[in-house]
Amino acid sequence: MKLSHRSFLGVSLALAAALAVAPLAAKGRSGGVLPGASAKDPIDIDAGKLDYFDKEQKLVYSGGVVVVNGPSTLKASRLILFLDKGQQAQESNGGSDRVRHIDAEGPVTLVSKDQIGAGDRASYDRGESKVYLVGNVTLTQGDSVVKGEKLVYDTATGQATVLEKPGQRVRSVFTPSEAKGDKKEKGEK
Repeated sequence: MKLSHRSFLGVSLALAAALAVAPLAAKGRSGGVLPGASAKDPIDIDAGKLDYFDKEQKLVYSGGVVVVNGPSTLKASRLILFLDKGQQAQESNGGSDRVRHIDAEGPVTLVSKDQIGAGDRASYDRGESKVYLVGNVTLTQGDSVVKGEKLVYDTATGQATVLEKPGQRVRSVFTPSEAKGDKKEKGEK
């Protein structure tokens, strides 16, 4: 991508606004972009390529994208950030809160503390304060696994909901701690 000095300055300012300020929060929300992150955690994006579209206020990262936000990590093939346009961006915690929506194309993997979510695509909408993981969703915590078609995580409340396609059912397998210990004992004998 060939940039003029003016375009380069615009990209630099947009990136600084989008990435240097982690709180992508709506009023009253204290969480970060990814589940488990706080509003004060920085957003670090690593990718093979970045395309910036000034008119649409859109950033497109591609090529093994890795996003780290506090204790959480998102991996995707492609990440699209949509910024608030113009001077209408609200001031939040001393910085410009410009990111309004994020789409991730997959496969997508979201690691947060002791949970791993995987699916075909993901999105985050600042106005809704929700993360969506869609398509062949698997949520794993230790030996416990939940599978469905769609996971909705409310970053404001911490509530997660797993949904399935109409006519199908959500599948869950929970392994009690005692059963894990029994397996180890049997394997050692």
